[in-house]
Amino acid sequence: MNFKAAQFESFCTHPDSAVKCVVLFGPNEGEIATLLEKCVKSICGDINDSFNFAQLDMDTISKDGGEIYAEFHAQSLMGGRRVIVVKHADNTLAPFLKEMLPDSPSENLLVLTSSTMNTKSSLITWAKDRTDIITVGCYEDRETDIAHDTARMLEEKGLITDPQTMQFLCARLSPDRKVNQGEIDKLAMYMDKNNIVTTEDVKAVISDVAGANFEDLCYYTADGEVRKACNIFNRLLYEGEEPATVIRQISYHFSKLLDSVAQLESGKTADQVIQGMHPQLMFYRKDSYKKQLQIWHKEQLLAALSVLYDCERDCKTTGMPADLCAEHTIMRLAGGAQKLRMRR
Repeated sequence: MNFKAAQFESFCTHPDSAVKCVVLFGPNEGEIATLLEKCVKSICGDINDSFNFAQLDMDTISKDGGEIYAEFHAQSLMGGRRVIVVKHADNTLAPFLKEMLPDSPSENLLVLTSSTMNTKSSLITWAKDRTDIITVGCYEDRETDIAHDTARMLEEKGLITDPQTMQFLCARLSPDRKVNQGEIDKLAMYMDKNNIVTTEDVKAVISDVAGANFEDLCYYTADGEVRKACNIFNRLLYEGEEPATVIRQISYHFSKLLDSVAQLESGKTADQVIQGMHPQLMFYRKDSYKKQLQIWHKEQLLAALSVLYDCERDCKTTGMPADLCAEHTIMRLAGGAQKLRMRR
């Protein structure tokens, strides 16, 4: 049976004894760890209870799977259902499990965890159609998942924050739940006895683990932050982004500014323009965007877009190194913005 994370959490609340095996797989190791902990607690209560809990690693398991067989069929000296966890599981277990699980009289639960298997793995394709096995794919959290999990982690630590600070916090967090848990733990230690978290607290403690992002680069460029813009650009290159793609994202931002300036010329205020934008700007971007509307006028934006279009073309068609071409353009635009800002 293929379950989503929410379905599996419901299973953990009321475990079905007919389920003999659970497979938690996918790249989100944080979610795997969270679901594993809930599963173990729901079955045997305490991960430190050696009578009802056992953990194996693929590196210690022989080809015939004897270690798993022995643990899976062992009875607890204290009574109750046991949980046997195999970490870093892989497809080599498929033949063994196909032979062991269907006719096994054991009432214990076998839990396999793997960050390398996917929906096309032979073990997963076999397991997903069985009623005695649950498979759960754990993938990178979406923004809504990050917000939900962050709110839960803050509540567990007794921390309170307002919507704007929560939005800022989530923007700095990673798609990996495990990484985010560590960041929230650091925040809780920093806050000590004070439980009201502010944006300044987040800035002081939470590193930007979400990685380099295009939005930061666009804002640093249009704000005239030359050094920061170049640093972000180089981080994006390091993370595998193509120079032409980076330049195209900056073009989108300047096109958005041009559209906003046109609305200002039609009689709208900057606040009205920002309020009517879709998607809405993050709250901590609004002041910066408003300043950009003050320093960039129509003619300058058109000139900037022309430079960006030329740069994207050159990145794709000329023999000039694309990274140097893009970095030169970013420095040129950010430097221009810096001069414009000084004049206003």
